[in-house]
Amino acid sequence: NMDLIKGKFSKIFYNSELGFQILEKLIMIILIIIIASISVKLCNKLVDYIMLTKDNANKKFKIKSNEKRSETLHKLIRSAIRYTIYFIAFFQILSTLGINTTSIVASAGIASVAIGFGAQSLVKDIISGFFIILEGQFDVGDEVKLYNQAAFIAGGSVMSLGLRSTKIRSGNGEIYFIPNGSINQVINYSLTYNLAEVKFSIQIDETIEVIEERIQKVLDIANTNDKYHNLIYKNDKLHISYIEQIADNILTLNIVGKAKVGKKQSVETMLRKDFYNEFKDKLTLLEEK
Repeated sequence: NMDLIKGKFSKIFYNSELGFQILEKLIMIILIIIIASISVKLCNKLVDYIMLTKDNANKKFKIKSNEKRSETLHKLIRSAIRYTIYFIAFFQILSTLGINTTSIVASAGIASVAIGFGAQSLVKDIISGFFIILEGQFDVGDEVKLYNQAAFIAGGSVMSLGLRSTKIRSGNGEIYFIPNGSINQVINYSLTYNLAEVKFSIQIDETIEVIEERIQKVLDIANTNDKYHNLIYKNDKLHISYIEQIADNILTLNIVGKAKVGKKQSVETMLRKDFYNEFKDKLTLLEEK
């Protein structure tokens, strides 16, 4: 048996044309692998350069950017490039070996259709997750409400965001694991500011002008107070939004201001305290409705 095998190898070796063809195919396969590896490295370096340039530009011009989102996109693009290049290289190697890749692609198409019917929800989740990340609809730490065809799914703080699913912690502490494919409407409360709004009903025992002066005094002190300043969005000011009604010697008005994300309740609590301290000595009614 060994002599037979040696004989066959000897025939191949001494058959220069066959030996040359085998050597040629081996060299082609090695070249394809080398070119694929170099292409992956070059493309990754290009992606790294583009992402780094974008991050540096954002820092230079003080444009707010989300590092976690950028990192997720960075990894996603690198993976997509790597798998695409190696996939093409794999079929080139099969073609070099004389294998009919057309029939393989056709068979793969039939198989992918069969798998697709079973995994279409998974594919939908991944595609939806990709666009959520790409468009920046929400990020980890954001306060959101998620809907599916106007039906409420969950609301709360985003704990994690992946390509397949999103994890939400509600205000009561429940953890929701939500497939991204089921999310088609998002309300994000963390992109800019939260509106702080307090309604007061104050009994009038002076003129309205005097009441308004005292109200404005409270607001002026608040607007120059560092405690408020650290909670207020940019350089916004707390102010009287409108007077809702004046009836039975009771003035009902709304105070509003733009609070930083997550600071709405703190601003409203401080306002209630300040208004109580200003009006408690003379007014018999001070309440939020």
